[in-house]
Amino acid sequence: MISTTEAIILKSLKYRDSSKILTAYTAEFGRCSLIANGARKAKNKFGSALEPMSCSTLTFYKRNGKDLHTLSGAETSVSLRNLMESFDRITAGLAMCEIIYTTQVHEEQNIAIFTLLKNALIALNASDGNEQTLVLWFQAHYAALLGFRIMPETCAASGEAVQPSDAPTFTLSLADGAPYSPAFARLNTGFQVDAGTLAVLQRLMRIPPEQALLLVLSPRQQSQLEDFLTMYYQFHLDRNVSDRSRRFLQAAHGA
Repeated sequence: MISTTEAIILKSLKYRDSSKILTAYTAEFGRCSLIANGARKAKNKFGSALEPMSCSTLTFYKRNGKDLHTLSGAETSVSLRNLMESFDRITAGLAMCEIIYTTQVHEEQNIAIFTLLKNALIALNASDGNEQTLVLWFQAHYAALLGFRIMPETCAASGEAVQPSDAPTFTLSLADGAPYSPAFARLNTGFQVDAGTLAVLQRLMRIPPEQALLLVLSPRQQSQLEDFLTMYYQFHLDRNVSDRSRRFLQAAHGA
């Protein structure tokens, strides 16, 4: 069956003398593995559409019961040329792609995940700083699509609204990413953050990706959110995330 779908290239590996093995997250099929014959030749029909982080329209022969499909055509669907012009953009973009790569199973469609990654990369392409804040934004919103939404505005014990001005520090529950209000401070199992860090997390959950790039975090806020999100993912995906992906999440956040 010949299929055409929009996709984001997560990984690209050399194969034999002139070909590539690709891992792409597609809008129609989820994560797919593809072979692009002749893609490494000086003159090939794919151009730059197969580079990591590229948003492209792919046409391939999808063989039922097979894990590797043959790519027949590719063209860029969204221009993201600025991504490769900055080390910080490259690092942030590859971090988000790696998170998808290590947490998604083969050929399980989720259009919301595809849209989240696409919108994050579009925002990153136009960024002029604060790229790691965008990675934090991405991880926080991606958690909801994996089934463990972060809820930083309501108390983990009572469900009532929590304001950062209520206390100088808060403990975030690793079960649901919600803080304990001062009345339940004795329930201190979780990850402790400053009030300012909680305020940032609340804001990250309310804004689109392009606005996340406007947030300037203090080193302490950055560090606390990086550590919390790493622990939060480990808590919920302990059996599904490899040690390699855990290390990447930490390295991507500068831990």
